Amino acid sequence: MRTWRRTLRALALIGRARAARSGADGDAADRAEGGAGGIDRTGGDGDGLLHLSPGPHGTALREDRGPLAPARLLRPRQGRLGDCWLMAPMLALHETAPERLRALLREEPGGIVAVQLPGMDRPLRVDRRLPVETGGGFCYARRHGANPGWAGVLEKAIAGHVAGDYRFLQRGLARFGFELLLGERVRTRLALPSAGQILAWQAEGRALTASTHPLSSLVPGAAGPLPRNHVFAVVGADARSGHVHLRNPWRPDAVLVLDARRFRRGVLSVDVTAPLR
Repeated sequence: MRTWRRTLRALALIGRARAARSGADGDAADRAEGGAGGIDRTGGDGDGLLHLSPGPHGTALREDRGPLAPARLLRPRQGRLGDCWLMAPMLALHETAPERLRALLREEPGGIVAVQLPGMDRPLRVDRRLPVETGGGFCYARRHGANPGWAGVLEKAIAGHVAGDYRFLQRGLARFGFELLLGERVRTRLALPSAGQILAWQAEGRALTASTHPLSSLVPGAAGPLPRNHVFAVVGADARSGHVHLRNPWRPDAVLVLDARRFRRGVLSVDVTAPLR
């Protein structure tokens, strides 16, 4: 049985993402692979859509009738899934090149959205029925302060494509999140950059994330402990003070400022894309 790490390596790397499948061909391929837990590629009606169960925190599905991707894209916010490896790259791309995110989506009649992940032959078609909690509130990715919209749809498509279900989307590496969204290889750097290097990368139009380690919560700081094994979007720096500015996908509108010492002690690695604009 594949582990999540092997699954991500098999599906997220460039040139190895499986083609979007639907209808009878997709059913036959899934049977040959032993099935994909939690996912129904045809909805039982041959509609060619990805259908997922509500996942570990949802109790039902409800249609998102709010805006999908208006002219001003609100920041993506992580919900109750532990998929920061995907949501932090989404947030970093929103800060750097939001048009890359918008280009992945195409609305179709009947509330269907075609999600064209780079490197795939055909788009993944999903509806906007998304998981809700017992009280009826959407529980996974959303536009910050608003309905799920584009963030919820993109998360749903990637959950179905990579993991087969929301549950198995909960572990991963930020590099793979970027590669899924961009279709380009991304470098992971264990030698942490200075504030000046971060500013230079941003001037080149690169998107960045920073990943903490299992002991990062022990690193003291005025803003409280850093969450362990978590991924942040890197959104700025101060070359004079050495401070690094981060956005947490849990609270994307707030900027967390780390001094150089805390950044070095609390962060394990930084992922850097190629220039995006």
